[in-house]
Amino acid sequence: MSVPKYPGLSEEVEESYETADTMDPKLYRATTGGDILEFVRAMEHVTVDRHHDPPATCVQLGPQKTTVLHIATSFGHHEIVKLICKDLTFLVADKNARGDTALHIAARAGDLLMVQILIHSEYKEGGLGEKNEKGNTALHEALIFSHEEVARILIEKNLNMEYSHNKAGKSLLYLAAEAGFVTIAKLLLENPVGNYNVGGKTENKSPVFAAILGRNIDVLNLLWERYQSSFQSRSGNGKNPLHVAVCTEYKDGVNFLLSKHHYLAYQKDKRGFFPIHSASQKGFIDIIKLILQNRPDTRELLATRGQNILHIAARSGNYKIVDFMLKMPELEKLINEKDADGNTPLHLATICGYPKLVHTLIRDERVIIELVNNNYQTVLDIAAEHIEPEMASFQKQLTWMALRVIRAPQARQTKNFSGISFRVGNQTEKERWNDKINVILLMATVVATVTFTAGFTIPGGYNNTNPEQGIATMLEKVKFQEFVICDILAMYSSIIVAVILLWTQLGDTNSKHVALKLAVPLLGIALAMMSIAFMAGVYLVVSKLSWLANVVLFMGTIYVIALAVLLIPLCFIGLSNCRVYYYIYYYPLVLVLYIVGT
Repeated sequence: MSVPKYPGLSEEVEESYETADTMDPKLYRATTGGDILEFVRAMEHVTVDRHHDPPATCVQLGPQKTTVLHIATSFGHHEIVKLICKDLTFLVADKNARGDTALHIAARAGDLLMVQILIHSEYKEGGLGEKNEKGNTALHEALIFSHEEVARILIEKNLNMEYSHNKAGKSLLYLAAEAGFVTIAKLLLENPVGNYNVGGKTENKSPVFAAILGRNIDVLNLLWERYQSSFQSRSGNGKNPLHVAVCTEYKDGVNFLLSKHHYLAYQKDKRGFFPIHSASQKGFIDIIKLILQNRPDTRELLATRGQNILHIAARSGNYKIVDFMLKMPELEKLINEKDADGNTPLHLATICGYPKLVHTLIRDERVIIELVNNNYQTVLDIAAEHIEPEMASFQKQLTWMALRVIRAPQARQTKNFSGISFRVGNQTEKERWNDKINVILLMATVVATVTFTAGFTIPGGYNNTNPEQGIATMLEKVKFQEFVICDILAMYSSIIVAVILLWTQLGDTNSKHVALKLAVPLLGIALAMMSIAFMAGVYLVVSKLSWLANVVLFMGTIYVIALAVLLIPLCFIGLSNCRVYYYIYYYPLVLVLYIVGT
């Protein structure tokens, strides 16, 4: 049976013939309006059976089972509430459809005078301990909605009363700590009213956690003085209070916990993370500094799979925190440390495909790029393994390029094209190479067609008069000459690419490798020349309007540079181990890494 994704919006509603309650219109208007004389007149017109005690027939209910007391309380009509509490005291205990008494409504609104009127009512059966459908008493509601003075009055009304947790598992002490009410927390800890809360074992609902989440150091101090056992509590995922303070980047809380109970820094959660690992994963530099200043030996702590804080930072992909750690002399020994799988931080950054992070690591001379993991793989082996062109993300291809730039070694001899390892998947080897060739051939054909057409539709047209009939009108212009040269270069380069790729259809797989090595750079040249020809042509036809011509020139130059940045690494990467090539594509690649920002 299928379940609708949004049950509340389902078109199929179960039929119900229930009739909702309704209140007398005059009484309803008088109660919401707040005119006490109109209210009294309306009540007099309501039929009252004097033989009932309490007189139940005078209880008019609205559609949500609201009485006149609920309505008057919600609208803040104090005089009407006083009258009802005096003459119809039994209404104080009545609940609406959500289980709220009038006291719940007043406490939620923070109406101090209304709360005092209701708690001093003579009808005590509707007392302070009444719960609504969420398990909240009026005191819970006052704390949830941060009404401190209302909460104080409700507590002082009966200091010996026992309050249990609500359905969300939150005790009064938790709610007071969450709201940052130090005075309320003291009242709860010093009087029987809070006894039920101390020792409560509801998961995730420690008042210490609430004080941390509420970022209130005064409440945290109070709990340490009066309720130290709560600092041993754990959340459902095994986090202790220091984990929580770290994950919420609460520096005052972290400092307080490290000074009062430093053993928390040496406890793991269920993921196997110590607090400093959580800070590393989140990228909280100031928190890491604070922990290392207080407990410098925490840098030696290892998480699951034997990973140090630099491993965790590398896995998270945050290059800023890795860069910060690399600048810390005390963390130097972690740079090339291996985890249980033999992976260094550089291995993990490569596996996850974080090119900018990889570049950050390999710039550091202390990083040893020749190290192998337990599978005898260097970082370049891993990059090659994850960079199958049909499946690799752009980030992983950039990761591989970043490693090729610094001439990272390989421990394995792999069959590859430009250093990219080849795998056989659902397609055969021949089909996969043909797919690559077809894509490049299509692009080459498009370029050849466009440039051929442009050669006969030149800017400015031709002369129609003798003796220069048929000669280009702008022949003497430098930009026209630039247009012609670039257009010819683009067309012939693309034609050569097309011929090379047609030739590959008759050769073996090795010939395809060689052909693609030639075709990709030539196609790059064709695209660049076509772009320059277009810029020169447009510049010519708008040259009389100098500002527009300059805009065209500026925009065209910017985009040609961007095209070069993208094409140079693609064209030359892996062509040769010659150092000259690395100088050609190093800076364009670095620029791409910073543009991508990953």
